[in-house]
Amino acid sequence: MTPNQDWAPHVMALGQQAVTQLCEARQREGQRLAADLLQRAQQLQALADLALPLVPKTVETQRLRFLERWREAMALVDANALPDTVHERALAEAASFAIRADVAEEVTRLKTHLDEIARLLQLSTHKEGVGKRLDFLIQELHREANTLGSKASAIEMTRISLDMKVLIEQMREQVQNLE
Repeated sequence: MTPNQDWAPHVMALGQQAVTQLCEARQREGQRLAADLLQRAQQLQALADLALPLVPKTVETQRLRFLERWREAMALVDANALPDTVHERALAEAASFAIRADVAEEVTRLKTHLDEIARLLQLSTHKEGVGKRLDFLIQELHREANTLGSKASAIEMTRISLDMKVLIEQMREQVQNLE
């Protein structure tokens, strides 16, 4: 190029090329992030599938705990406890049993959230706001995994919950990289 030549067309062409390459690189990165998130979602799905057969064991363990506490409450009657006290204790134990006994609801919600994550990743690679929606779903997954762990009465369920939390945290970190 000569000193008198107009540089503007060349600079514009180079700028457009750089922007095009940047957009293509971001697209490839987004596809890799989506693939990684889908893989982790599948791993979470597998863990949820492992948790579901454990529900009857969890319910039985909680039932046995309830019966033990019920017997303790009935022992209060022998100690001349007021009937209202025994009745209140029995109701409290029954309510506790009902709340803690079944984790199937949490597993179902986990699966629903995972299905929605997969749907978002497959349908909306170019849509805005996907990162925020995924972030919300990750929070929901974390909430369900925490509840699953807090209700767990079997060590297997606790391990599944912990493994889920690790995967969910990894997903959360990836979602932070999406716009």
